[in-house]
Amino acid sequence: MIREASKFDLDACVEMMRKYASESPIFKLRQAAFHDNQYVRHFLFSLIAGRGFIFVDSNYRGMLAAIVTPNIWCPGVHEVKELAWWVDPMCRDGTIGGKLFIAYKTRAERLIKEGRAQVMSVSLMANSPSIDLEGRGFKRIESTFCKE
Repeated sequence: MIREASKFDLDACVEMMRKYASESPIFKLRQAAFHDNQYVRHFLFSLIAGRGFIFVDSNYRGMLAAIVTPNIWCPGVHEVKELAWWVDPMCRDGTIGGKLFIAYKTRAERLIKEGRAQVMSVSLMANSPSIDLEGRGFKRIESTFCKE
């Protein structure tokens, strides 16, 4: 079951974020020496407390974290941005990732309808599975490149 995370889920969310980072295509982000659990815990708590939101699978097999933030160039435009979308590798052939996405999209659409946001976005990492977001109403706006 997918549900909104609470402060009681923080330990599990921090652990899922550690696993998410360990799969990053950026070498430095995969290195445990650079992980700061205190910082991550504080940031995730800020999302739960209202800066955004986190959805989790009730068995902690996946999570999707998002933030509501002003656009950097147009601060009057608020964006709902997916920050981390992770599913346990043993469950990636199932429905958890899709259910997390539906929960995110439903919440973001509600925030837009309420006037608390004007735009929603989802990013896919280079190692993400192929997901047809255009078929779900999104349009591709950029690609990000990294050099280490």
